Amino acid sequence: EQRKNIDWIPVEIGFDKSIPFCEYFVVPYVVWYLSIVGTLWYFALYDALQFKRFMTFIIVTQVVAMAIYIAFPNRQDLRPDTFVNHNIFTQTVQFLYRVDTNTNVCPSLHVAYSIGIASTWLKEKSVGFGVKTAVTAFCVLVCLSTVFIKQHSAVDVLVAIPICFLAEYVV
Repeated sequence: EQRKNIDWIPVEIGFDKSIPFCEYFVVPYVVWYLSIVGTLWYFALYDALQFKRFMTFIIVTQVVAMAIYIAFPNRQDLRPDTFVNHNIFTQTVQFLYRVDTNTNVCPSLHVAYSIGIASTWLKEKSVGFGVKTAVTAFCVLVCLSTVFIKQHSAVDVLVAIPICFLAEYVV
């Protein structure tokens, strides 16, 4: 439920309505949480400098996002009211909708952190091309998942990108 007494700014563009809901994208969306833990764990154990860089990236994107959320409280109204299919994937999406409101979604932290994860792994010298390709492909799927499960607008994705450039510059 949206908090009272806040003038939420709706965030969406016409393109959002052409993006179909696809419950299967909930898989990369949820696995993203594990990818953060896995990335932090790997670099904490094997490359302290990359760990610090990734943490700096997260801190910068988080601080900028929080400042935007405070200055411009926003929401999106793209979530479907009903689902065509009733399966484990739509049940998971419904659970996410219950625990994660549709407010303060722009910029998308799923997108920002995914770009940070990809950036960190791409710089890692101890892993090969295959790992880097798989991580990057996964991160792209996560970014796509945010709009396909209607958790974010395409605007949320686009706004996250320059914030990531800033974080990359700081790193």
